[in-house]
Amino acid sequence: MPQAIALFDMDDTLVGANTAALYFAERRRRGEISRRQAWRVGAAWIGYRLNAIDMARLIRQGAAAAQGASEAEMIDCCTRIYSEQVQPRILPAAVQALQRHRDRGDPVAIVTASTPYIARPLAHDLGVPVVMATELQVGDDGLFTGQLLGEPCFGPQKVVRAQAFGAQFGLGLDAAWFYTDSHTDLPLLAAVGHPHVVRPDLRLRWTAKRRGWPVLNW
Repeated sequence: MPQAIALFDMDDTLVGANTAALYFAERRRRGEISRRQAWRVGAAWIGYRLNAIDMARLIRQGAAAAQGASEAEMIDCCTRIYSEQVQPRILPAAVQALQRHRDRGDPVAIVTASTPYIARPLAHDLGVPVVMATELQVGDDGLFTGQLLGEPCFGPQKVVRAQAFGAQFGLGLDAAWFYTDSHTDLPLLAAVGHPHVVRPDLRLRWTAKRRGWPVLNW
């Protein structure tokens, strides 16, 4: 029987980039979003890094903005971005950490606030069977409805998802491992028995130092 689950954030943890930034940069390059929209995305990114915006609200706004778009086209776009820009940025140390947990028999999963359209190809390449992500609702016509399926996989909701994943194996979070770069994941870091900070932002680096959490420079 497994003794612990191992959870990995995606952006700046398993890969050395923020995949949402890559996605919007690609859309801007292709002329699919305006300069004004690009500035708004940039401002939101700064607010996220400074913890100055409500990310759950921003995620819902993003879902609303996708209303009427084709999921098939989203999959095609994200598959191309993954193969051209994300796959080359997979961090070797992250791959090694995943393998150590598999060797121990730990169930592993990716838990990310992003949508699954880049996370799933990444999980496939890394041999990770479970992706917990923010899911967009898709209508019978294959178009996004502008709503989410459930809550955004962000902040405290990551704790809820992690608890449900561990419960499948009869495991709590007291022995769980979690790797992430972001202070927005403090709820899950505080909930697990083995928090590990990877390439952290400044706020998380300070918190990790104060709490004695390991800091890994993958």
